[in-house]
Amino acid sequence: MSAPAARAPRRLRGLLPVTPVVVFLLALFVIPLVRVLALSFHPSDANGYPLDGYSLTQYRRVFTEAFFSESLWQSLLTSLLVTVLCVLLGFPAAYALARARKGVVRTLLFVAVVSPLLTSVVVRSYGWVVLFSANGVVNRTLMGLGILDQPAPLLTSYLVVVVSVTHVLLPFAILPLTTALGGIDDNLSRASRSLGAGPVRTFWKVTVPLSLPGIAVGATVVFPLAMGIYITPLLVGGANQPLAGLRVYSQITSVFDYPVAAALSLTLLLLTLLGVSALGTAFRFWERRLHG
Repeated sequence: MSAPAARAPRRLRGLLPVTPVVVFLLALFVIPLVRVLALSFHPSDANGYPLDGYSLTQYRRVFTEAFFSESLWQSLLTSLLVTVLCVLLGFPAAYALARARKGVVRTLLFVAVVSPLLTSVVVRSYGWVVLFSANGVVNRTLMGLGILDQPAPLLTSYLVVVVSVTHVLLPFAILPLTTALGGIDDNLSRASRSLGAGPVRTFWKVTVPLSLPGIAVGATVVFPLAMGIYITPLLVGGANQPLAGLRVYSQITSVFDYPVAAALSLTLLLLTLLGVSALGTAFRFWERRLHG
């Protein structure tokens, strides 16, 4: 047997460990995605029932009807806003966690960051419902201070949706930031200060550039999660929030127009991939500007 022929079975044996993963991805991701893609090209009748044949009608509706197109742009803007807020709010928490000495304080900080991930997103979302409902803590406090005469409809406001989604996704930004900040050598900050730089200049010229990988990972994790989230906006803001995820949800559960829901979801997926690619390009450009 020749040497190439003998190496072929070895390659096949080397692929055996990854076979279950490949089968899992094909069965639960690739095949359903292909079926959704095929469904998005089917025309539908007046009741939204898929018909035989193929058509671009569903995608034409997604891009021309304001009900769908505006939700895509609103989802994009909301995801960018949530990503920026998660990075800005997560940076101080990650810095404190990375600089905390090993012991009780560091353990408590780590538990405070990770514990929300161990709680159902539904439970965390209902926490905001309790806070901002008509009889919630916020409305009662504002009325008690005389700022409001009657409860404000906070739960239907866009601001509360942004706050609640930021709270749900904040740990996904803190963890990679903590890893990046924890890997920065303290001697670099000391060297910067010894050369005459103050704490603020040292932070902007040393800490932030060296934490760029953590910022990039946190942003590219939070952004796609924010693009597709719908449970928290649904529970906190209601089904009328102009987000693409909620539009897909309503098309499936209320209108029963599956081809339009498939076209909208795939368009949202494509927009998410483009957004992640744009973020990656921006971070690489920033890194080249910083490090040459």
